[in-house]
Amino acid sequence: MGPLSGLKIVEMWCIGPGPFAGMLLSDMGAEIIRVDRPEEVDYGYPSDEYRTMWRNRRAVAIDLTTPDGVEAMLRLTDQADGFIEGNRPGVCEKLGLGPEVALARNPRLVYGRMTGFGQYGPLADKAGFDLSFVSLTGVAGAVGTKDHPVPPLILGGDFGGGGAYLAMGMMAGIIEAQRTGRGQVIDAAMVDGSANLMAYMYGGMAGGVWRNEREANNVDGGHWLYRMYRCSDDRFISVACLSPKHYRNLAAVFELDDAEFSFRASRTQWPELGEKLAAVVATRTRDQWTELFDQIDACVQPVLDMEEAPHHPHLVERKTFVEHGGVIQPAPAPRFSESPSEISCPPPKNGQDTDEVLADWGFGAEEIASLRDDGVVGTTIAE
Repeated sequence: MGPLSGLKIVEMWCIGPGPFAGMLLSDMGAEIIRVDRPEEVDYGYPSDEYRTMWRNRRAVAIDLTTPDGVEAMLRLTDQADGFIEGNRPGVCEKLGLGPEVALARNPRLVYGRMTGFGQYGPLADKAGFDLSFVSLTGVAGAVGTKDHPVPPLILGGDFGGGGAYLAMGMMAGIIEAQRTGRGQVIDAAMVDGSANLMAYMYGGMAGGVWRNEREANNVDGGHWLYRMYRCSDDRFISVACLSPKHYRNLAAVFELDDAEFSFRASRTQWPELGEKLAAVVATRTRDQWTELFDQIDACVQPVLDMEEAPHHPHLVERKTFVEHGGVIQPAPAPRFSESPSEISCPPPKNGQDTDEVLADWGFGAEEIASLRDDGVVGTTIAE
């Protein structure tokens, strides 16, 4: 199922943005084979079913420190449309799995490389995590309060600026390879992707309409009509009302006095108006305000936590969240009218499909048995 059905991608085990890219592609129907290390890896989850980013895959365990293991891996990439790896620059080359080797054997292969700092540059070999990368690109510095930046989860680097860009790059490369017969290397760096996500802000700053400070702009919590407000029950509503039409509806529900409040208020008035609106919002609970705004188009919504969100009526009707294998998780996105995406299988255990995958990809039964006997494939834990 899915629009990418028929594509074959080999994913070398990694964390964060690499498997997120694989999830996007596998949710849309691509066949993803995850190549695990022979030893069980500590993912930081209590058990496999919670590793939702690794859903919709099969897993094979190969010891890539052995020549036979490297050859087995290359035989997989020989048959693949794409390959994903998330190691430091040069690691795959040292293993004998670098792009020069892989593309010489399979010229149509699209070789995706997911890193934080990229394949070259002064920091290319330096360690880091999401916050390390978005700190350099202006993302982290733009998020938070006026006095203190706040880590923007791991959305700007790992997933938004990393995995999503890698998945898009892989698809663009595969489309071109189908047209020309030539694959290529995709250098997906979180510094590049997170910077790209800031195009709107950098354009605004160059044009003089975006201020280079936090809580000073339309969509960073500076505008009094674009922020979260605390209700009487210590929960929050969000106000995101940047058009005069919707402001009229908002003002009516909040009963704002035109003599005190104005949609056209200048930036210098934003702090004062924010304090006044905060006092109004604090008179009712979040759910009371939600009920009052329920049938009003005023860009006001409850701020739900992660336990509440899957139960919101709109998200329930759209099946934005689904339960699979006993785990509530986000459904595949986006939606396709003719070839819908789906969650077809839960995240695999380490190397659980080794024999089946190798057989499906052209390895003979005796060859698989020999590789197992030699410790080249299969896990070293009890299966």
